[in-house]
Amino acid sequence: MIRSYAYYMIFICFSIMVLHLSGQNYSDLPRLIDITEKSGITFIHNIGDDDMSNLIESNGAGCAFFDYDGDGDLDIYLVNGAYIEGISHVKGRKNKGNLTNALYRNNSDGTFSDVTRQARVGDQGMGMAVLTADYDNDGDKDIFVSNWGPDIFYRNNGDGTFTDITKIAGVENDLFGIGCTFLDYDKDGFLDLYVGNYIEYDPNYQYFYAADKFPGPLAYHGQPDVLYHNNGDGTFSDVTSQAGVYNPEGRAMGVTSCDIDNDNDFDIFVANDAMENFLYRNNGDGTFTNIARQTGSAFGQSGEATSAMSGEFGDIDLDGSVDIIVPDMAYSCIYKNTGLGYFEEKSAAMGLAVACGQYTSWSGNFFDFNHDGYGDLFITNGHPHRLIGEESLLLLNNKGKRFENVSHLLGPDFQEKFVGRGSAVGDFDNDGDMDVLVLNLNDRPCLFLNEGGNKKNWLMLNLIGTVSNRDAIGSRVRLTSGGITQIRWRMSSSGYLSQSDYRIHFGLGNNSMVDQIEILWPSGITQILKNVKANQIITVQESSQ
Repeated sequence: MIRSYAYYMIFICFSIMVLHLSGQNYSDLPRLIDITEKSGITFIHNIGDDDMSNLIESNGAGCAFFDYDGDGDLDIYLVNGAYIEGISHVKGRKNKGNLTNALYRNNSDGTFSDVTRQARVGDQGMGMAVLTADYDNDGDKDIFVSNWGPDIFYRNNGDGTFTDITKIAGVENDLFGIGCTFLDYDKDGFLDLYVGNYIEYDPNYQYFYAADKFPGPLAYHGQPDVLYHNNGDGTFSDVTSQAGVYNPEGRAMGVTSCDIDNDNDFDIFVANDAMENFLYRNNGDGTFTNIARQTGSAFGQSGEATSAMSGEFGDIDLDGSVDIIVPDMAYSCIYKNTGLGYFEEKSAAMGLAVACGQYTSWSGNFFDFNHDGYGDLFITNGHPHRLIGEESLLLLNNKGKRFENVSHLLGPDFQEKFVGRGSAVGDFDNDGDMDVLVLNLNDRPCLFLNEGGNKKNWLMLNLIGTVSNRDAIGSRVRLTSGGITQIRWRMSSSGYLSQSDYRIHFGLGNNSMVDQIEILWPSGITQILKNVKANQIITVQESSQ
C-alpha cells in the first residue's frame, strides 16, 4: 500500500512537471469534491432492466440545474429510466411502475430535499433529456422531458407544483425523443422547441454483433426531428416541414442552439449518431438551411461520420466567434470557427483527441473552471453497450491554443469510474465558481462541489427579458476587463441531454473591476454597463429601447 501511494505521488509530481512545461502553472488548481451523499441526494438512476440489452437503455439520460421556486438557488432535476414491456428483460419486471424522475429543492445550506411527489413531476417514462424554460413568460421555469415514447411537458404553477400540459400544448411527440433545445427562432418573444428524434427501434431485430452486444444505430431507420412553434397562447404548432428542418433519416442524439454567424438569431446544431451532423442556419424568415457540409461541421477530422453524442458551444480562443465541441465514441471533435463562414476540425491539434481517444465520450460542458478568462472542458465518459464505468475528464484551456488534461490533479473523488451520460454545470451554492452535476447510468449521480475555484475574480449575470423572451435565451454578452474581451451566449441545452445554469458566468483572473458589459438582446436592443465590480451576481432587466 505504501509503495503504491509512493508511485502515485511520483506520478502526480511528474504530471505537474509536464504541465509546467506547457507554460501553465497548475499547482494550485481547484478540486472537485463529490458531495452527493452529504447533500441528501439519494436518487439512483435505473435503466429499468436487469442488464443493458438495447440502444434505448444505453442512450439515457440527462440532468438540469434550474431555479424552479425562484428563491435564487439552483435546484436539480434528474431523469430516470423505466421498465418497458416487450423490450426489457423479464427479470426487470420488478421495476415496472417503480421508477420516476426526481426533483430536488436546494435548501440553501448545501443540502437538497426530494420534492418530486409534492411538485408532481415524477414522470415514469423511459426518460432521456430534460429542459427547463419559461415558455409562457410568467416568471417561472417550466419542465420539458423527452422520452422513448410520448414526451412530457410540465407547466410551473408558481406555488411549488406543476401541471402536465403535454396534450394541451401539443408536444406529445410519440417518436424516440432524445436531445432538445429551446430557442426563439422567429424572435416573437416566445420560446420555440426543437426536439431531436433517434431511431425506429425494433425489439424483434435479431442481427447481433457479438463485440457490441446488441445491434447499433445503423441497424435501424432514423426518425425526423420536430420543430414546435410557440403560438403564444399556451400551445405549439409543428412547423418542421415549412421551416426546412424535416429529415426522415436523422439519428439525433444531442441538440443545441446558438448564434454561429453573429447575425443575432439562433441556429441549431444536431449531433447525429453514425451519420453526418446537421447545422441549421437560421435564415431570419422563419426557415432554416442545413449548412453542415459546406461549413465543415458535418463530419469528423478524417471526413468520417462520427457517433456524435452532443454539441457544446463556446468561444475557445476569445476571437469573438462561437466554436462547437462534439464528444463522440472516438476522438471527439472541435469545430473551430474561422469567422469566414466555415469551421476547421481541431481536435488533434488542440489536445482533445489524445484525451478522449481511450473513452466513449458523451457530454461536454464549456465553462471557466479556474477563472482565468478562458473556457475549460468537462467531459463525461462511459461504455456504450455495457455497464462499465470510465472516469470523467477536465481539460484546462491554455489560452485558446490547447486543452491540457488535468483530471488526475483534481482530487480522489474525480477518479471514480461511472457509466457517465448527461452533465450540467452551475453555481448551486452561489459562491462564484461553477459546480458540476453528472447523471450516471444505472447508478447514483455525482454532485461535484468546486472547492477553490473562486480564488480568482468572477462575475455572473442573470438576464431577464421584457421585449425578448423572459429567459433572454438568444442574448449575447460581451465583457471587457483588463484589456481582455470575452463573449458568452444565453443558451438553453448544454451537454448531453442536459441543461446548465442559465446565469452567464465569467472568470476575471486578477481583475477586480469590469470595464464594460455589452448585452445584445434577441430583440436587437443593446444595453451597456460600465465599471462593474467583480465577485457578485447581478440581475439585468432588458430595457425598452
